[in-house]
Amino acid sequence: MGAKVGGKKGGAMADINVTPLVDVVLVLLIIFMVVTPMLSSGVDVELPKAKTAEEEKDMGQHLVISVRGDGVVFVDRAEVTLDELAPLVEKERANRPMLLKGDQKVTYKQVRDVMDKLHELPGTDTMLLAAEKLKE
Repeated sequence: MGAKVGGKKGGAMADINVTPLVDVVLVLLIIFMVVTPMLSSGVDVELPKAKTAEEEKDMGQHLVISVRGDGVVFVDRAEVTLDELAPLVEKERANRPMLLKGDQKVTYKQVRDVMDKLHELPGTDTMLLAAEKLKE
C-alpha cells in the first residue's frame, strides 16, 4: 500500500483511498449475513399454508409459542408442558404480542388446547397465528 504526497505541482492529492472503506463494508455484510438467520424466534416448524396470510417480519418482538408435529409445546426455545405454559407465558410476556406457530402435522385439538390455556391469562385478547403465504 503506497501513498502519493503530491502531484507535479507539489500539492496534496485529493484522491480518496477507498480500499479500507470496501474492507469495512464487506466485513459488515458478512456479519449481517451470519446474524440474520438467527433473528427468527421460536422453534422451527413447518407452517401451514394459507391464501390470506399477511407477511410480517418477526424481529424478536413477539413471544413465540410453537407446537411441533409431535405435540410438544415450546415458549421461545424452551420446552414446556401444558400445565407450565400459562405461568411461564405470563412471566415472559411483558406486553409483547403472542405469536402461535403450529406445525402442519399438529391436530386442531392440540393447537386449540394451547390457545385455551393462553386465553386463561388476564389481558389476553390478541394472539397472532403464523402461516406461510401460499404461492400462486
